[in-house]
Amino acid sequence: MWSAPKEIRRLLDNLRTELYGERAYFKDAIKQARSRSKTSTREPTEITTFAILNDSIKSMMRDFRDLEAPFLDTDGSSADTDVEKFGQVKLRPDYGRMDFQRRFLWLHFKDDFMSIQNQVTRIQARRIAYETSNTLTCVRDVQKAVQDLDDRLYFLEKRFLGERLDDGKVYVKRRHLSR
Repeated sequence: MWSAPKEIRRLLDNLRTELYGERAYFKDAIKQARSRSKTSTREPTEITTFAILNDSIKSMMRDFRDLEAPFLDTDGSSADTDVEKFGQVKLRPDYGRMDFQRRFLWLHFKDDFMSIQNQVTRIQARRIAYETSNTLTCVRDVQKAVQDLDDRLYFLEKRFLGERLDDGKVYVKRRHLSR
């Protein structure tokens, strides 16, 4: 109960930062996926996946704002502006003084905040897994292209220059000119 003021501010700030970070990531990812889908013949499943995760983040942001409202300083204006309308967000809102009432609310709502935190963590894990699999696919494609290029160069070396022995050096074939 005595550590509640620090704990409240720390958790709310971290959760706010993570939510807005994920929201920004998914907005950019959807934009990039749409631009790639115009040039690709693949189905836009990537856009659908990102849109679903983006909707989940939006829902969590609404829940977070509702849960956060009692802890905000009521003297000033609204601590959170609409991201979609204005494009600016106050990432460090003014929290009110942590009196007994707010500490009691914290004990009541702490599990809800932790639930949102766990959901965000799961979405981050999905996003990281997706990025990792895409990176692995790109690396495999590059590896395949490099191997194909190496095979073609070997064929050209063998045809025009000679044999490559185990030491890696190319030995030139002597061509006899017939006169």
